[in-house]
Amino acid sequence: MTGLAGGITSGFPVLERLDHPGGICASYERDGYHFELGGGHWIFGGDPVVTRLLAGASELRSYRRRSAVLFLGGRECTRDLRHLIVPYPIQENLFALPKEIREAALAEILNGAVGDDPAGTMAAWLEHHFGRTLCRIFFVPFHERYTAGLFREIAPQDAYKSPIDKARVRRGAEQENTDAGYNATFLYPARGLDTVSRWLAVRCDIRYGIAVSRIDPVSRSLELSDGRTHPYETVVATAPLNRTVEMAGLSKRVGPPEPYTSVMVLNLGATLPDTPLARNGYHWLYIPDSRTGFHRIGYYSNVDPLFLPNGCRNSPERGSLYVETAFRGGERPSAEATQALVSAIIEELQQSGLIDKVEAADPTWVDVAYTWRRPGSDWVARATSACQECGIETAGRYGRWSFQGIAASLKEGLLLGGVLRQI
Repeated sequence: MTGLAGGITSGFPVLERLDHPGGICASYERDGYHFELGGGHWIFGGDPVVTRLLAGASELRSYRRRSAVLFLGGRECTRDLRHLIVPYPIQENLFALPKEIREAALAEILNGAVGDDPAGTMAAWLEHHFGRTLCRIFFVPFHERYTAGLFREIAPQDAYKSPIDKARVRRGAEQENTDAGYNATFLYPARGLDTVSRWLAVRCDIRYGIAVSRIDPVSRSLELSDGRTHPYETVVATAPLNRTVEMAGLSKRVGPPEPYTSVMVLNLGATLPDTPLARNGYHWLYIPDSRTGFHRIGYYSNVDPLFLPNGCRNSPERGSLYVETAFRGGERPSAEATQALVSAIIEELQQSGLIDKVEAADPTWVDVAYTWRRPGSDWVARATSACQECGIETAGRYGRWSFQGIAASLKEGLLLGGVLRQI
């Protein structure tokens, strides 16, 4: 999305290695169900310029987030938590927890050292802010899955995703509070995300099926996968920063890259049992204790029925959903292991009563899905600076190695493209 927006305002040619625009921000159909390549890409952030841009492509529908923690009953889960749903964020909805757990968690947060962040790892940050009780039942097992175990060695980041406010926590021990967090409301195009990508693409000079294999900063040229070269004065690289550094031959100069996690997104179209658990109405659920290792279930069709097959869009009996499982970067499972994991996830969902018959199943892979930083590391700053000296402006969520949503990526591309055009 950053590259498309930058292409519009700069006039630069956009080299896209895939055969469609938008990267993982693309929709597709399988057996009548509509899915997205990397799971649900909901648009948060209300910048009016970006909103007007998106509205030119499609009507935008606004949603109030419905998300929760679901305890499935895995080995970390006590019997009184099994199939319990706690509204997100869990620390501000303690009322939904069993009395003993609620009282212990509340006391630890209110009486603990919630203030200055401790230096060190994400694991230390979590315990410092949320106490041992919530870490034991949720934060530790969830982040074990979400970061593929990296949370014990990476720095805390994106703290706004897990807000902590003592006054709100105290109220949350008595009543529901679901307004905290960075995405309490979000947007989605009524005609689908791929409609937006295609609309942006026709407004820039995009060239499909062209991958950059090497960047030569001495001759200021790009070596393309088909053997051709393309000169550049300035190149905007929205590829993951570690890949850009490698392509430009800067790896020895800037040192080993920061860690990242990959994600297998299993898209599923299924019939849903007639139970409150299966037909829960949530947009996504955080899962801390799955046996098979997934950490989140998202429901496309709870956001918009357009994700269901024609003729079934008013039926509560079907669901279009996605299941996310994280892996350490570079540890992609084989095709056989992937298929075994898909079968195991489906079996766990069925045994848990979340789905019944599977009508469509398609695993997709996001190689660089979440980016992390080691405590005290300045690799990102050094890598970005080294790239800039070579005429390479790194941009976007992965180019900057920092989490940001679609709206922020679009805005960055628009601004960067406009600046580059002037100079």
